[in-house]
Amino acid sequence: MSGGDAALVDGTGNPVSTGDTVNLRSFKPDDATGKIPAKTASVSVTYTHPNGTASDSKPVPIHGIDFEVTDTTVTGGVTQANEAALGVDLGNAPGIATMSTDPKVKIKLDASCPRKTDCAQNHQVGFLQTVLTNDRRMRYTHTLIEITVVLPIRDQINGPKPFYEGVTPFTGDGDRQTVHHEDSPNQSTDWVDPRGGAPAPPPPINRQLRQMFFSDGFKVWLVVQNIEWAVHDKATSFVFLRNFEWSMQLNVAVDTTQPVGNRCTPFSQNPTIGPVGIGKGGGTPNLADPYPNVNHTVNTNAAPGI
Repeated sequence: MSGGDAALVDGTGNPVSTGDTVNLRSFKPDDATGKIPAKTASVSVTYTHPNGTASDSKPVPIHGIDFEVTDTTVTGGVTQANEAALGVDLGNAPGIATMSTDPKVKIKLDASCPRKTDCAQNHQVGFLQTVLTNDRRMRYTHTLIEITVVLPIRDQINGPKPFYEGVTPFTGDGDRQTVHHEDSPNQSTDWVDPRGGAPAPPPPINRQLRQMFFSDGFKVWLVVQNIEWAVHDKATSFVFLRNFEWSMQLNVAVDTTQPVGNRCTPFSQNPTIGPVGIGKGGGTPNLADPYPNVNHTVNTNAAPGI
């Protein structure tokens, strides 16, 4: 067997070249265009019999799949200081995501596909997101609290892993799905230093929140996954349709002598959203199990007084 980026496998996906039943498997997307191009594999068969052998070779067409992507606008909200009686949360404005997008994806099978419904239903669409940068620090008068993760790290809200949040299978050839993706990073802390060893008042400034530093950077991919191929090789099961990078930042100075609602400066900042590119673009998504909401480290340490 040669060509077509194909492989001969048994019913469980293991490589095989002899036997009564041998399957040809091929899935090779074009990372630059976000399509699955048509290919041709050449399969040679040798039949062995006690009276002799016979050989033949046949071309096997592997049909292409196109994906029509529309409505790729990415909308930015803000990250703002949401102050309350006990503390502050740096996050989105209520009801408005910091970043959101709702592209539409249509699957278009080649006319030569012999099993169009089955083929379409073997593909599902969703988003992958990887965290590239992370800075989360809370500075009290005598304490520094820092939340760290091992970067780059896969991002997830509800999954299923490795997807960020939700995945939708296609129902048939020509099916169009709207794929929602949004993220609103947040970081909260108390006005009063939680570290037991921190010097108590007086002066009144002791144990008070003084600064917060909060920023994250991300790479996002809109992808279609071949469901059957993912069972055998998850890392190569994706067609990368679109990609973009985005980041958010809000670093605030805190004055707890002011009334709640006026303690943090600046109050808000807009995210930075890069252009939407076709295909995979630069970088590779992290597909490993850990993700920041669960797999992070909180470091609380004494710090020089400020």
